[in-house]
Amino acid sequence: MLSKKEHQPLIDTISENYRILKVLGAGCYGQVVECLKLDTKETVAVKVLKQKNSSKNNMREVLVLERLQCFDPDKSHIVRCHECFQSIDRTFLVFEMLDMSLHDYMNRRGRLPLPLKGIKTMIRDLATALDTLKGIGIIHSDLKMDNVMLVNHHVKPLRVKLIDFGLAVKISEVWPGVVMQPLWNRSPEIILGLPFNEAIDIWSLGTILAEMLLGFPLFPGRHEYDVLRYMIDLLGEPPKELLNRAVNTGLFFKDKKNSFVKKHWTFKTPKEFQRETLKKTREDREYNFSSLEALKKTRLLKANSPELVDRTECVELLKEMLTMHQNNRITPDKILVHPFTIRRYLSRKNCPKPSSHCEPSTLKELPPGFTEVQTDERTLEVGEAPKESSAISTQAVQGEMAMAEIEQEWKLESFTNEDLEIEIIESVMASDNTKDPSSGSEESLSSPVISQPRKKKGIGGFFSKMKRKSCFCVPCGALSGDSLQNLHGYFYMQKVSAQVFPRYSGFP
Repeated sequence: MLSKKEHQPLIDTISENYRILKVLGAGCYGQVVECLKLDTKETVAVKVLKQKNSSKNNMREVLVLERLQCFDPDKSHIVRCHECFQSIDRTFLVFEMLDMSLHDYMNRRGRLPLPLKGIKTMIRDLATALDTLKGIGIIHSDLKMDNVMLVNHHVKPLRVKLIDFGLAVKISEVWPGVVMQPLWNRSPEIILGLPFNEAIDIWSLGTILAEMLLGFPLFPGRHEYDVLRYMIDLLGEPPKELLNRAVNTGLFFKDKKNSFVKKHWTFKTPKEFQRETLKKTREDREYNFSSLEALKKTRLLKANSPELVDRTECVELLKEMLTMHQNNRITPDKILVHPFTIRRYLSRKNCPKPSSHCEPSTLKELPPGFTEVQTDERTLEVGEAPKESSAISTQAVQGEMAMAEIEQEWKLESFTNEDLEIEIIESVMASDNTKDPSSGSEESLSSPVISQPRKKKGIGGFFSKMKRKSCFCVPCGALSGDSLQNLHGYFYMQKVSAQVFPRYSGFP
């Protein structure tokens, strides 16, 4: 909640084109106000920086935003900046108006854990934003729930964008020992004073993922010692090679010198740390598990539910994010192809088992009454299907190429359980590189159960086929060897053989 002082705008007016409506938030470096842009009648968010125009922090944020202008804000999931300008002695940054922060959204939900489907969407969006920053050599360094904004949770549920680049730095400008990142989201290399890179943002993303999964933070310490103590209790001690190179190791560890070369570091107890620094330690954790592995078995609907698979992949991704050694930490591009972020599954009772050619990433669980349309970038739930059944239509979109016409449509047998009946229709897209599904190749689409008309065999099938088609076109030379032997028994009537295959009218 904003105080009465923070509710007051820092300035009375911005410019003739902007009318201040209300204060949205305030921080150490500036204030954000909602404004009406008079020429376009558009509502925007204007960040008013507190410091003077000559401040290096102001110029750094402006330069970072200018470099981000070359990216599509909707695809990169980074807030859209309309313009930056200076007036009087202030710097103003004009952004698109977003919905609410992830922190406020969690508070409105009573700090309840988010569903795995929503977590998956937000982690994918934030990993895309971090991958964009990594591509231009920028570290956000202030990744927290307050800087993750929901676009519009009514129209686009749980789609998010990254905001606030006031503390962003170039990778080439970092140095060991500098203090950055919010305390609860601070990575071990920052606490210990190690050289660091963009991997510190991945650590912060991991802490956000854990808080969405649990509803409370993993490392809620009052100071760096408590935060590091919680990390060690949950993840184990940092590797000795890191402790030997870190600047601040002596603040948190004591050295038992057994030789002149090797150092044996031992983490200080709370009493030892308090005696040396006069800083009291507290136990503020809301959990009692001792490893991330325990998260795989919490809050399951039932032991064999598909939630177990998805939750297991989510915890595995979390473990790869919260790795003590930054060189072993997962990167943004690897997050985007992690099984948790790309998994699609259809979970129902008594479902037929998928065939060997059906990849698990092509299936997804849908609530009753929704139709899913999957594109190259995102999956949307559009409209509402009839109550009797739901339809799943998958469309393959490749770049700017037009979609090929549907050549064949297979209807799968519908299955029913006590909760819903769902009919699956898979469309086979025709293209030059697509093979016949019946060929059994890996590229073909296969189905768990296929309902097809039963073909008649023998002479009855032959005349049924002749009835549907008046003639057959058989290439010359197509029948030879074993084919002739088969036709000898099949087309045993001399008269019929002469009419259909004139070249082979001499069959006995």
